[in-house]
Amino acid sequence: MEVNQQANCYNCFKPLPERGYFCGKCLTQVRCKSCNSLLEEDNAGCLYCGTPREMRVETEAGSNRNINTFRLYETATDRTIEATFSDDVAKDLAGTLRDAAAAGRIKAIGSNIPPSNSFDSTASEQTDEFAEAEVVDNRDEVAKIEAIDKSAPTTKTVSEEEYPTLRAVSMKNLPGTETEWIVVYAFYSSNYGNEEFSRQNIIERYSESNRKNKDRMKGLSAYITNAVKGGYINPLENSFSILDKGIQKAKEIIARTTGSSPKPRPSSKPKKENKGTESENEVVNNKKAHKASRLSKRLSNINFEPEGKVSLKDFFASYTPANDSERNLLFVYYLQGVLEVKEITFDHVYSCYDILGLRISENLPQTIRNTASKTGWIETNNSILAVTVKGSNQIKAWNKKD
Repeated sequence: MEVNQQANCYNCFKPLPERGYFCGKCLTQVRCKSCNSLLEEDNAGCLYCGTPREMRVETEAGSNRNINTFRLYETATDRTIEATFSDDVAKDLAGTLRDAAAAGRIKAIGSNIPPSNSFDSTASEQTDEFAEAEVVDNRDEVAKIEAIDKSAPTTKTVSEEEYPTLRAVSMKNLPGTETEWIVVYAFYSSNYGNEEFSRQNIIERYSESNRKNKDRMKGLSAYITNAVKGGYINPLENSFSILDKGIQKAKEIIARTTGSSPKPRPSSKPKKENKGTESENEVVNNKKAHKASRLSKRLSNINFEPEGKVSLKDFFASYTPANDSERNLLFVYYLQGVLEVKEITFDHVYSCYDILGLRISENLPQTIRNTASKTGWIETNNSILAVTVKGSNQIKAWNKKD
């Protein structure tokens, strides 16, 4: 058997030397690596010893193309992806990498690829954090293109640094009502709208913002109920979730530039330097304005004897209220639960007192606010009144007349 015969490569027809298993021009395997016999063009292996042909990427006959390898390293898993292709494909890929670099995604280093007009050093410097691509051209060896991914995870999570701390929100006193505070606490407790939260989480936010006290914890259920009624949070089986409306409301509160803290009360002792500086007209006007702010009026568009429902007179007669706080609760409860008034004002309660001929406090709005703060039965949110859960339970517990 002649194993060192002179022959030509069946792929590119270049004369083959007496040694070697591959054609030096096109890298096609021409001899068996086991017995050194010449291989037939269409055979899968050696006819003499049965050794399979080595699988390699072959180029077209007569071409001077190199074999190129693309290798990608992923830093998260240290995984390598490798692909082999010809010079033409390598040029196309290199152009793609260059275009990506111009778009601010990949930085090209040590490349022999001609720079395009759209690629400059400025775009390259701005992409260090994403990736590095390197093209090494060596005509004696296989050209390699290696891309090393150094980017951070593409999924961006909202960090706490994007929002002020609860202590800062508290110091600025941004929420205007306790219900708004619940919305803000829900936003922070839910990881900015991404997770469920519990009642205990809300209590922890009270402590975090240094606002936890006995009165607020006593009315917490009512505050949470109002946030649910307002469409800000959603009660689940054992937890809560914040709704889109609540997320938007919380962001609006946090973005406020001024707080809602009340103005300091004027000193009871007049300052000597201001004595006599106000004109008589200014004093009269201030007194009138103060008096007008305390006045309430009877509403004429309310039917206190609705058809098919209990009248105010009969409803009130079925209870035995002992003071103004209990009367205020009954009237707000009747307006909300029986007449289904959507926005109950101080004038609505005044009308209840007046229609029944009861004594009316000289400063009824303040009397109602005292009921809300001392008992927790009523909530006064921007002068809109509502019965809390605690108030509803109080009415159920009262003994009715026979």
